[in-house]
Amino acid sequence: MKKFSVEIKWSIIFSVIAVLWIVFEKMAGFHDEKISSYFFICLPFGLVYAILYTLALKEKKTRFYNGTITYKQAFISGAILTLLIGAFSPLVQLIFHEFISPDFFKNAIANAAKSKPENSAFATGYFNLQSFITQGIFNILSIGVLTAAIVAYFTQTKNTK
Repeated sequence: MKKFSVEIKWSIIFSVIAVLWIVFEKMAGFHDEKISSYFFICLPFGLVYAILYTLALKEKKTRFYNGTITYKQAFISGAILTLLIGAFSPLVQLIFHEFISPDFFKNAIANAAKSKPENSAFATGYFNLQSFITQGIFNILSIGVLTAAIVAYFTQTKNTK
């Protein structure tokens, strides 16, 4: 466990920050009156995502590898971080939809039906807890591995020769 303490710590930090971001979205009205712009407010979280990965891999480099880390070591650490964030994702979604914004799905379905009533059935299938948990896990795994690969490249110790 100690070997993965940095990844565990940062996956928890990531999950807490994700919940705080969701609270911000709710307070700013993106779960109700501004729901049509919801997906645009999610995009800046990608920057937060990259920053957290960078901080996690830098800490791993410093604490476990004495300031020298290979690309492979950094990538593996990022991949483990991705798996842990993915494991916490259903809990984050549950907190989001059960406690912070229980009307989110109803509002999202109504918004989709408002612009195109024929999309109502699709929206009902798309905007539900099981769908969002599944999407969240797959998005985290795919985006996380890509982020891990990119951040590992920049975090690795460069040869000075």
